[in-house]
Amino acid sequence: MTRFRQAVALAGLTALEVLRQPVCLLLVLLSITLTALLPFLILHRFGEDGKLVRDSAFALHAVFGIFVAGYAATTALSRELQGGTASAVLSKPVGRDLFFLAKFAGVVGVVAVFSLCSGLATLLVERIAEQFVMSGGVVGYVTDSQTGSILLLAIVAACVIGAVANYRQHRPFGSVTVTALLVGLVGCMLVAGCFERSGAWAPFASRLDWRLVPVSLLITMALVLMSALAMALSTVAGTVPILTVCSAVFALGLMSDYLFGRHAADSLWARVLYSILPNWQHFWVCDQLNAGGQISGTYVGMATLYALVYAAALLCLGVVVFRQRDI
Repeated sequence: MTRFRQAVALAGLTALEVLRQPVCLLLVLLSITLTALLPFLILHRFGEDGKLVRDSAFALHAVFGIFVAGYAATTALSRELQGGTASAVLSKPVGRDLFFLAKFAGVVGVVAVFSLCSGLATLLVERIAEQFVMSGGVVGYVTDSQTGSILLLAIVAACVIGAVANYRQHRPFGSVTVTALLVGLVGCMLVAGCFERSGAWAPFASRLDWRLVPVSLLITMALVLMSALAMALSTVAGTVPILTVCSAVFALGLMSDYLFGRHAADSLWARVLYSILPNWQHFWVCDQLNAGGQISGTYVGMATLYALVYAAALLCLGVVVFRQRDI
């Protein structure tokens, strides 16, 4: 129980410390703000209502999530190793393995908060996007500007709440703002459920496309895998090299089927690289939603297992390197 309490304390402190960083807050706010503006900037439908908006929202979730995961990992471990904080903690009865894994748990907590905010924002912008409506005397393409205004107001209100709490109560601006943003997104979903797309009052009903949830979950698992890679790299490198390597691995993993997969049967090097590189296409399945498609629970489970096994291997490698690290 002592080791468990130590792990929980270290993970919680790590998550709070990362959320308090201005860079992390800027990444979260910028991602959610750009996602909220998508329905007003993208008016093309490409044969299906809301397709381009939801695909762009998923892309923002993935791209900004990579930077959040990479920055969180470097803040959690690399900077503490360079600043001497890690040596102070490890001088206590805290093992290196426990310290490393607890830091990773804190990073996953930050990624989970970011993904939850992005997932809620994606559900909302798909609802806001211009769609064809035939109800309440309205026939034609309608943009849910009412929900869009509430969503943008929630973002502004979160920043105001964070500023007031920081000024009057001296609470950390970053963590308070992110918490207020998460609460505001949930509140926006509840309010949106009480109105039709045309703005008419209606009893609460599920007017969100819940098919988007499995896709957001798969992107989150991809970010967990990226966090494990960043944590393993943070034992030997700094912020810029980690973000560079993570971006390169992400780009190569997206193209691994084309670059290495088709040559795996004929080339040993292609087969090795295809096996080593994580295939991010397993987690990018938003095209399956076209024309009313859905993501099966079996596929989500298998992709999640793939991510967890790969992340466990990277964490084992990181633990081995961290044991030998001179602190």
